[in-house]
Amino acid sequence: MLRAESLTFITPFAAFLLAEETGGSGVLAVVVGLIMSQAGPRVTAALARRQSQAFWSFSTYMLNAALFVLIGVELHVAVRLLDGPQITVGLVAVAAVSVVLVLVRIAFLFSTTYLIRLIDRRPSQKLRRVSNRSRILSGMAGFRGAVSLAAALGVPALTAAGTPFPDRGQIIFVTAGVILVTLTVQGPLLPVIVRWAKLPEDNRLEEERRLAEIRSAEDGLSSLPELGARLGTDGRVVERLVHEYRHHLEVLRADGEVQSAGEPAPALERWQQEIELRLALLDRKRTVILALRDERTIDDRVLRLLETRLDVEELRLTQPDRDE
Repeated sequence: MLRAESLTFITPFAAFLLAEETGGSGVLAVVVGLIMSQAGPRVTAALARRQSQAFWSFSTYMLNAALFVLIGVELHVAVRLLDGPQITVGLVAVAAVSVVLVLVRIAFLFSTTYLIRLIDRRPSQKLRRVSNRSRILSGMAGFRGAVSLAAALGVPALTAAGTPFPDRGQIIFVTAGVILVTLTVQGPLLPVIVRWAKLPEDNRLEEERRLAEIRSAEDGLSSLPELGARLGTDGRVVERLVHEYRHHLEVLRADGEVQSAGEPAPALERWQQEIELRLALLDRKRTVILALRDERTIDDRVLRLLETRLDVEELRLTQPDRDE
């Protein structure tokens, strides 16, 4: 059977080829596939999701690295096709295009914003307004990369008449140059502009996370007796889970609350102490299983299995908001 990461890798290509063979749009088929991925969390097993996310995280890193290699190769090829005056013109074009891209982006952000304000006078629209500094920050954050390079490389080497495509090397040179400028100039400037923009703290993500956790924990707590009865679970097990869920809800509700003295709520402080204790116990468990492996009481395969479980538990405690 194909692994989950293999299926996620093959599916876009299969959808594209199938649509092309049947006379449809391959691009739209891939887009529909991406939309259908919304159903993934309902039908995919937890282990498959962890494997797929690890696979795609590494694949994205490798693809980005390959992109930089491709930029270097194509830029080298383009330079070899150009003479001295053409390279000078290309460098001027790189500078001009880089500046124009930033200015056009900022102008678009400002013009559309004030046009919307002119048309939409609702109070809800006013609540969504941000400062002009944030718009300048958004304009400077428009980096170029894979899509721009793909468009440049998509220019054919020959025309329909069989002659070389005019200025293809110049197009690739300017595109690669603009990408380098966005990465080497805009990139280092971005932290400076972020500090200058003085953006207000955005707690929406944290608030939404807390809301989702509280709602799901409340629903789980209320349904525990019914689920226990349906599954024939021992009453002591149900009672232990009820106690654990109540404690979890207490911590969630206390999370984010700040007392007048600025200290964490008692429930949250107890939870932090519990995390420290659990982490210390995990270290002791690792010491024991490593000693058993060294004594050849257990095999390396057993060590790896137990070590994986301990690692997952440690990540759950230390990085609850990140993928394990």
